[in-house]
Formats: sequence, C-alpha cells, structure tokens
Amino acid sequence: MVVLPLIVLSIGCDAVEGLVSSGPGPVAVAQAALTEGRLDDARQAYTQAAQADPEDVDAATGLAYLHLLAGDYASAESTLAAVLPTSGLRAGEVELRRALVAYESGDLDGVKAHGIASGRAAGRLLAGEVDLADGERDAARASFDIAKDDPGAVGAVAARYLAILSDPDPRVVGLAETQALWALGRRQTAVRSVEDLVLAYAETHPDGPEQILLWAGRAAAIGEGDVATALLDTLTVPPPGQSWRVAATRAIVRCAEGDGPGCRAALASVKPVAPEEGYEDAVVTAATALAARDVGAARTLVQGVGGDASARLLAALGDRTAALRVAEDPFLRGAL
Repeated sequence: MVVLPLIVLSIGCDAVEGLVSSGPGPVAVAQAALTEGRLDDARQAYTQAAQADPEDVDAATGLAYLHLLAGDYASAESTLAAVLPTSGLRAGEVELRRALVAYESGDLDGVKAHGIASGRAAGRLLAGEVDLADGERDAARASFDIAKDDPGAVGAVAARYLAILSDPDPRVVGLAETQALWALGRRQTAVRSVEDLVLAYAETHPDGPEQILLWAGRAAAIGEGDVATALLDTLTVPPPGQSWRVAATRAIVRCAEGDGPGCRAALASVKPVAPEEGYEDAVVTAATALAARDVGAARTLVQGVGGDASARLLAALGDRTAALRVAEDPFLRGAL
C-alpha cells in the first residue's frame, strides 16, 4: 500500500492536479494514468518522459510526486533539484514543490528556504509558519504580510495570523505560534501548550467558543483526552448548532482512552442529531484514536462508514478489501 502524505489527505483529481502539471504528449498520458489511480502506469510514463527530456518540468514534477507518494523523499527532492537550473520562469513552481517535499520529510529549514525561494504566496505562508513556530515573530510577520495579498485561502490564513499577532494580549499572540506548530505537524507540542492560550483568546474574541471546540477536537484526535475534556468543560453554552460536536468530541476521548463500548454508545447518541458527513468524520476520527489501543475494535467501529477517509483508515488497519469497497476516488483506489 502506498503511504499517502499529509498534503493529499483530501485526495481527489483536484488535489492531484494542484501538485503535478499536465503537459502535452507523454506527460499528458502520465497525468491521465495518475488521476485514474494507475500509479504503476503513471510512474512508467513519467520516467520515460523525464528520460526523453531531462529539462521537462512537467515530467520531473510528476515523477517527484510519485516518489513522494512512496515516501521516497530523497528521490523526490533530487528529481526537483535536478530540473531547477533549467526551469526558467517555472523555477518558483519547482521551489514550492521542494518546500512541500521538505514539509513531508520534516525538514523545516528546507520548508522555509524553498518557500521563500518560490516567490509564491503559499511558500511565504509556509516560511512564516516555520518562523512563528521558532518564535521568530518579526520574520513571520514579514512573510505573512506578503502572503496576505493572495486572493484565495492562502491570503485568508495569512491575514488571520497577522490579526492574532497584533493582539495586545501576549497570550493570544502565543496562540498564533501554537497554530503554526499544529500546521507544521508538531501536534502534540501544540495541543499540550494550547489550553491557557485558547481560553485567553475566548475572553475577548466572539469566535472564542468555536476555537475552544476546534482545539478540543484536535486534542481528542491525537489522544490528549485531558486537554480535550478540560476545554470542553469550559463550554457551558456550545456554539449555535454545535452541541453534537461537543458530544462527538467526548466520544472520541473515550475511544482514545480505549473505552470502545463507551465510545460506540456515545457516538450512537450523536448520530440522530449530527449532520451525516459530520457524524461519519467523527466515527473515523474516533476509530483512528481507538486503533492505537485496539485495532480490531477500531476496524469494527468504522465498518459501514463510507468515503475516502474511512477507506484510508481501513487500509492502514490492514483491511484493503474493505477499503477498496468504500473508497470513492479512483486515485485513492489505485493508491491502496
């Protein structure tokens, strides 16, 4: 089974097209195979295209992406580095992909260096998060100030970082650093430091309850039940329409603690009042947490839940047949 990296957790044709380029000729054939989940065919086609033209950026980025899917970060980086000198106007695109490879491999210095070199808003956002996680607030502000001009989601995230960093309460400013730690994959560290910070944020911001619930859910998902429970206990009045999320998060905590029967019972009480998609996400998150203690119980819990998130979990738990049955995206089915 191919290990799927974090940057494609929301797998689909749109995600694939955002990470690899679709050029003409052999590369188009490779791209078609990739989006259809025929990874072996895609790898062969990209390899042939790259060998035929070592300066083909589309071939190199596609091949690097397949190395990334296989967890071969060194090959992904070397493939991109080799095409960079002849990439011309597409050098920024190549550097941004190098930043993503560095992110997946845990090389935060590389994330920052390649992010800045990319000249792209997304690259500056990544660089700012690295600086913020390292406590370099001024450098982070400089990157976010560039990234905020992006008209899409990148700009919105950068603007939110800047707003929190400008708060007069130093505890609220600390929440921005915690968010950056979470975004960069240092999730245990982020959750263990967040309680006082997010409660301080909630004292002066109208979306405080939503932030408390968000961080409680994150804590529950990674097995930090004490943090999740402490945060939930402060929500005397949940955000409007979110009572089911409070109950679902408490159920996830029980799963993380290994209480499979209690978790299942709690989730059953949530099902009638939760949106279908929200309920299924809660079940998959709960089963993921439970798997650390009881793989069999986790597999049983997620049975009957469709969708790609469920398929990825079932595959990780060793049930490829069940995963293929519920997977919806052809790319994911090819990767399992």
